[in-house]
Amino acid sequence: MNIIVKRKLKDYESWKELVSEMDGLRQEYGSQGVTVYRNAGDLNEVYLVFEWSDDRSYHEYFNRPDVQQALTNSGTTQIIEVSEVFHLPY
Repeated sequence: MNIIVKRKLKDYESWKELVSEMDGLRQEYGSQGVTVYRNAGDLNEVYLVFEWSDDRSYHEYFNRPDVQQALTNSGTTQIIEVSEVFHLPY
């Protein structure tokens, strides 16, 4: 299961420290990794592309009270569930 999360952050550096501290917790909930893209035109806007073992796992993680509080404290969030991924050849 892939999801894209768009975040408008209050402070990128504080958020980066917080998100790094939660790596182990995400892994416990089935996260198989995340790639972060930082908007060059707005340094407090990031896009995260997560891989999760299944949709139940990421819902359980994102619905944890401590995760919800961290999301609220660090900015706004838009979650986009991806139903299909494909790659185009060069």
